[in-house]
Amino acid sequence: MDPKITWFAQSAFRIEHGGITIYVDPFKIPHGEPPADVLLLTHDHGDHLSPDDIAKVRNEQTTVIAGPVVTDKIDQPFTELSPGQTTTVGKLNVRAVPAYTTSKFRDSGEATHPKEAQHVGYLFEIDDLSFYFIGDSDVIPEMKEIGPVDYAFIPVSGVFVMTAEEAAEAASIIQPSVAIPCHYGVVVGSEDDAKRFADLVPEQVRVWIMEPVSS
Repeated sequence: MDPKITWFAQSAFRIEHGGITIYVDPFKIPHGEPPADVLLLTHDHGDHLSPDDIAKVRNEQTTVIAGPVVTDKIDQPFTELSPGQTTTVGKLNVRAVPAYTTSKFRDSGEATHPKEAQHVGYLFEIDDLSFYFIGDSDVIPEMKEIGPVDYAFIPVSGVFVMTAEEAAEAASIIQPSVAIPCHYGVVVGSEDDAKRFADLVPEQVRVWIMEPVSS
């Protein structure tokens, strides 16, 4: 059975499966959405770390898991995961994985997402399904150690993250059953990037181009 997946904007998702409600990088969340059992935060850029949106889905029962660059910007309690570290919440198994850019740079010459900053993506499993949330990244060698997975959330907008062409290369490496393009539509990128990605992925990969539910 497919999980229930909701896309809000940019890289903000809710995944509901196995009785667990997970939010990743909540952004532009409408009021009145169900609270998170687990909240995953990848890094501290404003379209991924939004205190107002976190407050809409976090309550006293929410387990917060965050990469190192985030934890000095959110309230306790939380579990900090560096790339390679793991944790378990009930039947949810979570591993933080590296996410960084190698060919996207700011005017200063610094990478948009430097490896040393320890931004993260997440590989997680619930029951019989695996999910890979790439985070803000280029195609990186560590991806070869991750696939295949059931669902992959892949940025496609270029500029700060992978282009559609690079995202299709990532899909070839990861080998997801379902690929969900993201990181477009608000700050950078458009649905055209998602459609171009869909045309380029290996034919065995199903692509879900989702309609956002935003505030």
